[in-house]
Amino acid sequence: MRDAGDRQSDRLASPPNASRRNDTTLDAAALRQGSRHVAAKPELAWPRTARGPILASGGGCGPPVGEAVLRFGIVGTGGMGGVHLREINARQDARVAALCDVSETALERTRAALGERAAGVTSFTDLHRMLAEADLDAVVVATPHTQHAGHVTAALERGLHVLVEKPMATTAADARAIIAKAEGAGRVVAIAYQRHGSPTYKRAHEAIASGAIGDIRLVTVLIAQDCLANFLPGRTWRADPALSGGGHFMDTGSHINDMMLWVSGLRPEAVCAQIDRFGTLVDVCTALTIRFDNGAVGTFAATALSPEWREEFSFYGTKGVLNIRDGNLRLQIKGQDGVALVGEGDAIRPVEDFIATVRGQKPAPQAPPLYGLRVAQISEAAYKSAESGRVERVG
Repeated sequence: MRDAGDRQSDRLASPPNASRRNDTTLDAAALRQGSRHVAAKPELAWPRTARGPILASGGGCGPPVGEAVLRFGIVGTGGMGGVHLREINARQDARVAALCDVSETALERTRAALGERAAGVTSFTDLHRMLAEADLDAVVVATPHTQHAGHVTAALERGLHVLVEKPMATTAADARAIIAKAEGAGRVVAIAYQRHGSPTYKRAHEAIASGAIGDIRLVTVLIAQDCLANFLPGRTWRADPALSGGGHFMDTGSHINDMMLWVSGLRPEAVCAQIDRFGTLVDVCTALTIRFDNGAVGTFAATALSPEWREEFSFYGTKGVLNIRDGNLRLQIKGQDGVALVGEGDAIRPVEDFIATVRGQKPAPQAPPLYGLRVAQISEAAYKSAESGRVERVG
């Protein structure tokens, strides 16, 4: 499901350690001046040639693409697959070369939308045929959630780079397998978590990494939407747990879990969850308590029944608090007045960042697969806890 961040144009994620957060003391005035001195430190090192990451040439055919136009296959042409397609075709350095969807109707609709550009695009209803026959450098995977791991793995096995919609995987085991496969193949895997490229969320990540609020001890998170229709039985694939892997918490909640973990730099350790399916087959309302590996605790609440959009994060530390409320960022340090923080620069969309990484213009994607693993860990533990009625450790 597209969330508010998907509908707007909203770099390297390395979670700061609790000990590192204590190394630097900045007051609110210093942070208000700007955050360009806070450097991001990559968590994952990608295999590289002397001139950057290795570029594939689809299915093992042809030479490395170098600075040539990158050829993309779109796997899943509805919803976000269509969004990524349009962004790719709006560029001079990339083009969509192949489409894959199980629905002939969806393929025909997409080809009609492409107009004259459809002439250079081949269509497939079978992923393995596309991977074997189309000359590609990368794919975008935008299929139902539980299919992501298999589709990403198949593309990596053909030597292709992959931009995958959220969640990267629905289990921690699948997420770890993707990371290992990408590292072994020397290919880039990036997740289309657009908030990693948002100036607001990057500024929040940098403020906490700088030690501005001290050691985080409490996190509170809320995501509220009016989207019950997406989860009514028979309405969309999101209503079928065999395809979606879960409801609102797995869907929009994936974005919010990702930001909770990336901004804070915390790692989940144990989860206790309660879920209300509201007469559906998947979660519609979810409430979690979380313990993180530094001893901090947190709460996470999600609902698809709200008449309004609400997206709120509060990070309480030993020195102060950082709040993100509906896209606005506010810092208050003990003994000082609260100040608004504003992110710098333009938003970096997932496609833009992915292409830059594949071309070796940056060392790793802004949303690397590590965060796909982190989200899968907390999601899997939450669903297990809701079934068992016990606190469950993350896998």
